[in-house]
Amino acid sequence: GNAERIEAEVLAAERVISGHDIALEGKVRLTTVDTLAARIFVPALARLQREHPGIRVELLSETRQLNLARREADIAIRMAPFEGQEVVTRKLGTLGMAFYAARGYDAARRPYRIVTVLDDLAHLPEAIWLREHFPDAEVALQSNSREAHLRAALSGMGVACLVCYRADRRSDLVRLRPDLPLLRRDIWLGVHRDMRRMPRIRAVMDA
Repeated sequence: GNAERIEAEVLAAERVISGHDIALEGKVRLTTVDTLAARIFVPALARLQREHPGIRVELLSETRQLNLARREADIAIRMAPFEGQEVVTRKLGTLGMAFYAARGYDAARRPYRIVTVLDDLAHLPEAIWLREHFPDAEVALQSNSREAHLRAALSGMGVACLVCYRADRRSDLVRLRPDLPLLRRDIWLGVHRDMRRMPRIRAVMDA
């Protein structure tokens, strides 16, 4: 309706005004998933802050997809491509995932139990892959927190599909089915096209 159109125009005007803000200082809201937030982005943001101490980043780690057009976030980094004409995207890289369990778990237990996501995320590739390869497994734990999946696997609760860069470093985890190729998830960065040239947003994206 009329009110929504006016609100959209106001938000567009705000983005254009913000987009011309040339200072390398101020707040930037970055939203991403918890798999990447602490281990990958915090060290990069620490380096950024040493160079540009005036930039303050709000790092939101959640599964809910915040809306770039509505200024809920300035930059989003997701594990799925973005939709919508107003968002400029680029692929940052690829995350490898595989099945892991606590060392000794696979020899000790039959049938397997699995650690997976809640039903609202059951469409994710890793949840489908887990079900495909362990079809008769009971569910030991459901959580949308990747940190919880890692801790549950370490605690011997069951088999989890974990990111390799975390799990391979741990001597107390063992990779199951190493014959399988890694499950690959692409990492995408998105920014609203009106905001992408703002220096502080550019600086965070580069970091």
